[in-house]
Amino acid sequence: MNSEFCVTEGRENKSVKLQDIAKHMGLAQSTVSRALAGHPAISEDTRAAVQLTASQLGYRFGSGARRPRKSTTRMIGLVVGALHNNFMTLLLEQLHDAFAEFGYHTTVIIDSLNEMEQLPAFRPLIDRYLDGVVFATATLDSRIVPELKRRGIPIVLVVRSVDTALADTVEIDNFHAGVEAARYLLELGHRRFGLALGPKNTSTSRDRAKGVLKFLDDMRPSLASVSIMWGPYTNEHGYSCAIQLLAEDDPVTAIIAGNDTIALGVLEAACQSGVEVPTQLSVIGFDDTPLSGSPLIGLTTFRQPVEAMARTAARRLLERIRSRGVTPITRDVLPTQLIKRRSAGPAPINRPEPID
Repeated sequence: MNSEFCVTEGRENKSVKLQDIAKHMGLAQSTVSRALAGHPAISEDTRAAVQLTASQLGYRFGSGARRPRKSTTRMIGLVVGALHNNFMTLLLEQLHDAFAEFGYHTTVIIDSLNEMEQLPAFRPLIDRYLDGVVFATATLDSRIVPELKRRGIPIVLVVRSVDTALADTVEIDNFHAGVEAARYLLELGHRRFGLALGPKNTSTSRDRAKGVLKFLDDMRPSLASVSIMWGPYTNEHGYSCAIQLLAEDDPVTAIIAGNDTIALGVLEAACQSGVEVPTQLSVIGFDDTPLSGSPLIGLTTFRQPVEAMARTAARRLLERIRSRGVTPITRDVLPTQLIKRRSAGPAPINRPEPID
C-alpha cells in the first residue's frame, strides 16, 4: 500500500453568522433564521434562496445552537449515487463493518451530491448529526466535495478521486489496470478494441482509458484501433455499446468494460447478435462481483480489494476526525488482480497473430 502526502489546506478564519447572510441578501435576520429552520411562514422560493446563499457563504446549519464539536454522534455518512452496481453494495457492507469495529454507526445517503443546489437539503444531516462523510461515487467536477472540505467537514473519497479537492483518497491504480487489460488482450492477438466505459467525468473511467491508450500507443502494434464509448455504469449501457461496436464494418474483437455490470450487458448483446464469446469477442470487466465468477458467466475481470479499501477509508476518516483536520492529506493506492476466466481468449483466426 502506497501513500502520497499533499499540502493540507488552511482552515477558515471567519465563521459565517446569520447576520452575514441577512446583510448579503438584504433580508431581516429573523427571516433568514426562519428560512433555515424551515418555518412555514417563509415561502419556498425565499427558503431555497436563503439556503443556497448560506451554503455558498459557508454557513453551517445550527452552528450557534450545536453542542461542542468534541461531543460526537459517532455517525458516519456514506454517499453513493445509486445502488444498481453490485460492487457498491459490497463496498457499503464492508464500510459498515469497518466503522462498526471502531464503535461508529453509518447511514447511507443515496444521492450524487455533485451540485451546490443539492447541499441545502442535506445540511441539517451533515452539520448536526454526522461526524464525517465517505464519498464513494464522487465525480471529477464535484462542487460539493471541495465545499464540504472548505467548511471543515471530515471527508474521505473511496473508489474515485476528485482533482480539485485536497481530500484523503482511497482507490486502486486504475491507470495500471487499464495498461494490464490492454496488455493481456494484445498478447492474445487482438487489434480492434472497444472501451465501454462509465461516465466521462469519473476518475475510474478516465484513468482506465488513459492506461489502455498509453500502452497501445507505446507498443504501436500495426493496425490497432480503439473505439471509446462513455455512459452510466449500467447493464443497458453495456448492451447498447456492444450492439454499436459489433455493427461496425470492421467490428471489434475485444471489449473492455468499465465495470462488471456494463460487461454483463456486453455479453447479453453478443448473445443476442449471435457473436460467440470468446471465439469471436473477448470481454473484460472490473470489480469481480460474485455473479461474474459463476460458471454460467465466467467473466474475466479485475478484482478490487474491497475489504482493504473499506478498512483503509474508515481508518483515514477516523484519523481525520480525531486530528481535527491538522494531519497531512493522504492518497492510498491499492493493487488489483486480473482474474482470467473464459470470457477472454485468442483473437479470431482471421485477425493478426499475437505479438512476441
